[in-house]
Amino acid sequence: MQPENEPGGQGRRSFIEEARRAQIVSATIETIAEIGYTKASFVQIARRAGISPGLITYHFAKREELMKQVMLTVHTSMDRALSARAEGAESYAGALRALVEGFVFYCAERPKEIIAIGQIASASRDAEAARSWFEEQNAKTLAELEDMFREGQRLGELRRFSPRVMAVSVIAAMEAVPAELMTRPETEVAAYARELADLFEHAMSPSGR
Repeated sequence: MQPENEPGGQGRRSFIEEARRAQIVSATIETIAEIGYTKASFVQIARRAGISPGLITYHFAKREELMKQVMLTVHTSMDRALSARAEGAESYAGALRALVEGFVFYCAERPKEIIAIGQIASASRDAEAARSWFEEQNAKTLAELEDMFREGQRLGELRRFSPRVMAVSVIAAMEAVPAELMTRPETEVAAYARELADLFEHAMSPSGR
């Protein structure tokens, strides 16, 4: 009998099952980054993980289940990293700076993860569940940024602007980061992160500086 793949069943998985699933997800990320989403079959993933393809189907009955788990795993990792950087921020502008800079550093430090989720999100087949989940997360992030900007404006920390337009702009700028870092490996990551954060901090500053 297969382990339960639904979120509610995760508590019933053994430590060994969780470790094996993590191994498969890691191998999937590596495989997609190396040969691309289309060629990342269970056979190729199993070869990289050093296991049999049948062991993958034991844990993930369908390819799209595995791809969704990759999305979830990377998102959780990224969320923890960004939350840690934003923790303790003393202002809304400071929180946004931490998120923007943190995202740039995450992309630079974990390029294979970014490549993998990017290819899954744009896949034309076998990834409908993963794409839908990704779109839901993007919508949630957009709404959270809008709420943060509205609260910052209410407290007088941020100037008056459209929270929606600013949130869309921030997300668009962040989505452009992976391609910039990958096509321009000579980019000084710290400087890029600082400049991008400065751009939005100045755009939202009540003083107009």
